[in-house]
Amino acid sequence: MANLFFANGVDRVSRDNPSDTSMPIFLDNEHRVIEVPSLWVMAIAKKASRSKATLTQYSAIINRYLRWLDENGYSAQSWATVDEDIFAHYIESICGPEVKHETVIGYCARIASFYKWASRKGYDHFFDLDLADAENLVEVTLLNQRLLAHVNGSLTITKLNFDSPAGRPAVHELEVEKFVTDKNHKVALGLMDDIVYRVIATVIRVTGLRPRDLFQLPYRGKGKNAGFVPFDVDEIPPDLDERDIHFRFRSKGKERSIEFPGVLWRVICEVYIPIRRVRAEFYYKRHGISPRNDQLFLSEEGRVVNAYMLRYNFAKVVQKGCAGRLDNQEAVFTGRKYTPRMLRHSCATYFVYEHLKKLDQLGKPYRYDPAVDEKLRRMLGHNDIETTYRYYVHLVNQFHHDDLLADLKRSHVSQGLNALLDAMEY
Repeated sequence: MANLFFANGVDRVSRDNPSDTSMPIFLDNEHRVIEVPSLWVMAIAKKASRSKATLTQYSAIINRYLRWLDENGYSAQSWATVDEDIFAHYIESICGPEVKHETVIGYCARIASFYKWASRKGYDHFFDLDLADAENLVEVTLLNQRLLAHVNGSLTITKLNFDSPAGRPAVHELEVEKFVTDKNHKVALGLMDDIVYRVIATVIRVTGLRPRDLFQLPYRGKGKNAGFVPFDVDEIPPDLDERDIHFRFRSKGKERSIEFPGVLWRVICEVYIPIRRVRAEFYYKRHGISPRNDQLFLSEEGRVVNAYMLRYNFAKVVQKGCAGRLDNQEAVFTGRKYTPRMLRHSCATYFVYEHLKKLDQLGKPYRYDPAVDEKLRRMLGHNDIETTYRYYVHLVNQFHHDDLLADLKRSHVSQGLNALLDAMEY
């Protein structure tokens, strides 16, 4: 019989004994099997091409990851609730001067492969990163660590009496750091060098789209997306502000659609489309052809914006924010991070806030509302969202008591657009 070792809640069956033919099994501190990670390593063990050394290495990586989830209050049993922000927090914990870059990439690759396997087997989860996304996240995390290395001081951690999606008491610092206040969002837009990133940040803030989804927004749509027309300023239909545009796209292997606010598209036509046409000429000079009509976002050099470029430019907001804090400037970015996921999270938070306020449910005990649940499900693209909806209700009520949402005087659509127009001095 193999020996079982438990450390801070989880561990694996030992394979130190060469004669041991048992498979690794992950257990929590109550001796319950953590089912899906255990099934994953069992699947690896069944492959003839996998050596015992490889199996041990993979088991150790996932074991360290599950232990970290337990130690940081997320719960190893709730591995499925891990999103980009939580995973970025994990990457921060393993990055350091003594850890090789290749080692971190290797850890991320194994964890990403686990979640990919879980998806293929029909297990739902919130981990929305492939290997390329994970590698980009490592690069940006390392950049952020370098940018923040000279900033002194730390935030005080205060535990709150409400539960995160993992079912464990949330840590106030972590929850606040996942949220972008309206003030910080406005400052962040002003710190961006390129209008394209201001527009992208506004789209995420207003619609909650994932970066890989918003990159499917067309310059000129066709078929079911024919409503996206790059209007000249003097040709914009007068009723565009009052209607939505149907946006159909592929997300995580499935067809999805949302109603894109017409007023947001009008602002894009006014402040960005003329600039995009100029940048398309730079693209033509470089490639000999024009950018495709399904490629809306171009950088100053005429390059098609990708996920890495987006995260890198968002990280530069933090760099400038740090400089502002050191210079004691009044209008500074006070957050420690600024990511697309945080804007998506903020969009959902404000969305639930608005509905709770409309229903006079702010600060009151949780009550399931299927109508709001359906709207939030469509916005975030999740199959089963009641757990997420419950989480946002608790989060909004706590933020409401802390006055973190006291600046919400208009809808999240109007607020996001006003921030962009202010940054453009439009």
